[in-house]
Amino acid sequence: MNLNVANCPNCGVVYQKNFRNMCMSCSSVSDDQLNRCTKYLWKNPKSTTEEVSLALDVEPAIIIKFIKKGAISKVFPNLTYPCDSCGNPITDNRLCGKCAGNFRDLAHQIANPKPLFKTSGFKIGDRLRS
Repeated sequence: MNLNVANCPNCGVVYQKNFRNMCMSCSSVSDDQLNRCTKYLWKNPKSTTEEVSLALDVEPAIIIKFIKKGAISKVFPNLTYPCDSCGNPITDNRLCGKCAGNFRDLAHQIANPKPLFKTSGFKIGDRLRS
């Protein structure tokens, strides 16, 4: 018989596995935080991530998680999260434009490598003919 249980990644309590991968207590806390964030943002749509965090006493990392998974709409223009590479604030995707360009350039260099040395006009066959 398989009980299909795990430890909650937030609090460590043993719970029966579910689609949210957290216990019911942490799940309800997360739902409450999300509801408070969305209500605050509807009243204050120009708020930044830090302002929402300070006003509601919710960790910025939790707000960022909500933004990344799409629970908080990206229509709020000042909600930002850090670029996965450099940490600069962004509003969409995982990388800022500069880092995306750098990765694109690196991929191009890997796909089209430059020769390590220049070939000269001398060939070994020329030497043997003399």
